[in-house]
Amino acid sequence: MSSVAYVSEQLQYILEERADELGRETGCIVRQRKFSGADLVQMLVFGFQQHPHASLEELASMAQIRDVSVTDSAVDKRFTPQCARLLHGVLEELTSVVVQAAQDVPIRLLRRFSAVLLQDSSSIALPDELAERWRGCGGMQQHTAAAIKLHVRLRTQARATVGAQADRGAELGSQQPVQRAGSAAWQSVCRGSGLF
Repeated sequence: MSSVAYVSEQLQYILEERADELGRETGCIVRQRKFSGADLVQMLVFGFQQHPHASLEELASMAQIRDVSVTDSAVDKRFTPQCARLLHGVLEELTSVVVQAAQDVPIRLLRRFSAVLLQDSSSIALPDELAERWRGCGGMQQHTAAAIKLHVRLRTQARATVGAQADRGAELGSQQPVQRAGSAAWQSVCRGSGLF
């Protein structure tokens, strides 16, 4: 299976089935009336993707795409700690998707090494209200109280894997490997790196 097809399949699974399961596990969806976990997650993700400062009315309109008819106040009532845990769970699931190359990297120079790893760590500022859960780095700039730091590692040989982890912005990464990053080989590559 190509990496594009694999990622597409995984995204669909996480945003549908896993979102429903996580909705129940987190207590965000106790009994399904209007919203399922997937409805709620997709309304928020795609609503804010389309309109970063979306109003409750715009979010309610986005829910219509999934044939969910709700009022602005019904959307407002969903912003709870349980909803935050649901979204956090979905984020963890999405960042753990492993991508595999369809074929070997053709560069001869890289074949001389047992492993060639590429690493990236990017920080994304979040609203200050999220500082308790996603503590940022501080500093004198606005909106630095909350941040998320995304760590990604890519192995460039055949069947290459990509693992990702989300940490609080103030953390440099844990000493633990990515838990759902795939094979034991990938976890042994990550272990002790200081990044994962």
